[in-house]
Amino acid sequence: MDFTGPEPADLANVNSLNHAFLVQLRAPSCGRPWRQQLSAAVQLMIKGLTDLQIGRLAAAPFLLFSLRERDADYWRVLSTDDSNLDLFGAIDKDADHDQLTIAGLAFLWALAGRNPYAARLVSGATLSWCEQMSDCTLLRLLQLTASRGDLLQPRLAGDEGIWNKLLGPGLSSEREVRKAAHLTALQSMLTEDPAAHYRPLRAAACSTWAPALRVAERKRRS
Repeated sequence: MDFTGPEPADLANVNSLNHAFLVQLRAPSCGRPWRQQLSAAVQLMIKGLTDLQIGRLAAAPFLLFSLRERDADYWRVLSTDDSNLDLFGAIDKDADHDQLTIAGLAFLWALAGRNPYAARLVSGATLSWCEQMSDCTLLRLLQLTASRGDLLQPRLAGDEGIWNKLLGPGLSSEREVRKAAHLTALQSMLTEDPAAHYRPLRAAACSTWAPALRVAERKRRS
């Protein structure tokens, strides 16, 4: 496997997707189902986020939302050969979330095919999930997930400590404090599943990100 980390363009896409997610997460109506997966205290902090704070948190070097990349049972349906099967059934969903879900899937599908290592770094995905993405055409992937309303979720929703860090030091006006908080959350994401083999990813959380982030920041400042 290629162990090259995400490129500046990949991080720019992560930033853009995070920003869109946080804006929706904060929204009174469409963000409520997502917020309800988080603790009451975290929900209050999210509803009080300013646009400036959303911009700071969106710069985290990983996706703040999950596409259930480690839920093997959820994604096992991708191996079916029955193209006429309504794989997920009719499930209610909010139309406001569709665009973000499609954009997130398309981004990770392309990244998993081009650089699965980078896809794992920005999403915490397993190698098998990246392989599933690569074995599926984009059209097929979108058809499989079109009727699913519970695909996109806040990442690490059950970890109040991580969200407290993201919504505390992760919003700091001091760039280095923010980076440290974001990297702590990144490491938690990469190591949350002890059964997964994430030793190279854990090391990358400390070594790969600093140079890549500096390049991305120079581009944003120019």
